[in-house]
Amino acid sequence: MEKFRSGFANIIGYPNVGKSTLINKFLGEKLSIVTPKAQTTRQRIFGILSGKNYQIVFSDTPGILNPKYELQKSMIKDINQAYDDADIIIYMTDAKDDIEKHLENIEKIKKIKIPIYLIINKIDLISQDVLDTKVDEWEKLFDKKDIIPLSALYNFNITSIINYLKEKLPVHEPYFPEDIITDKSERYIASEIIREKIFLHYKQEIPYSVEVIVHSFIEKEKITEISADIIVGRKSQKPILIGKDGSALKRIGTEARIDMETFFENKVFLELFVKVRDNWRNNKLFLQRYGYNV
Repeated sequence: MEKFRSGFANIIGYPNVGKSTLINKFLGEKLSIVTPKAQTTRQRIFGILSGKNYQIVFSDTPGILNPKYELQKSMIKDINQAYDDADIIIYMTDAKDDIEKHLENIEKIKKIKIPIYLIINKIDLISQDVLDTKVDEWEKLFDKKDIIPLSALYNFNITSIINYLKEKLPVHEPYFPEDIITDKSERYIASEIIREKIFLHYKQEIPYSVEVIVHSFIEKEKITEISADIIVGRKSQKPILIGKDGSALKRIGTEARIDMETFFENKVFLELFVKVRDNWRNNKLFLQRYGYNV
């Protein structure tokens, strides 16, 4: 009888290489929010894929960065923790990346005595000749069998990666029940859906100055009632977020509600309030309240 395998496959890389998109493709569910802006992912989130004889716990992490304030320091802690508790590390790159920018990270990862795989994502954006050259460059640092070209957007090589990982997992009982797809609560998922809409519709500093806290989540038979605060870091940001006659906030609420109804498979009533918490990104007390690792 085939032994059950289970473990943590932690995905690490710079912002915007496609880590969250890959997690969503693995699960067949929009679990991690995805936007074109860097630093969309702020907290580590597990995506749990359970099969007949395996369970892969994927870990989506914030993008590697040089921290400028306390929130980003918390994000770095999540990345470092992902190095420490991994059974498998997936180091993810963009097909157009210069290999030089990754050398320090690769050196750090190679000190960890576990399987490490390099994923070259977004290969749909380059020619086959360029890809071949890129793979040749990476072969100086990785065995060819551990380099996986990928297009997460177009599902190219998704199944191959899953099959590859299943063979490398340690023999272990499942860490989570098979019907669970994430370690995060429904409140967290709701807050992330709202934050995604803010990232998509606002420019400059607004998305990075916003936190979303769901303070009420009531499930009823025919509707789920959700109430959330959108936290901004300066008083001047509040009217921008709300918009003329509340139009901008209404758009955010409508789009978020539609996505929530799909995810939670129920009608949703959503209330949004905008509140000011001066410089919350540098306030450890606020960060702790908002669930960050400080």
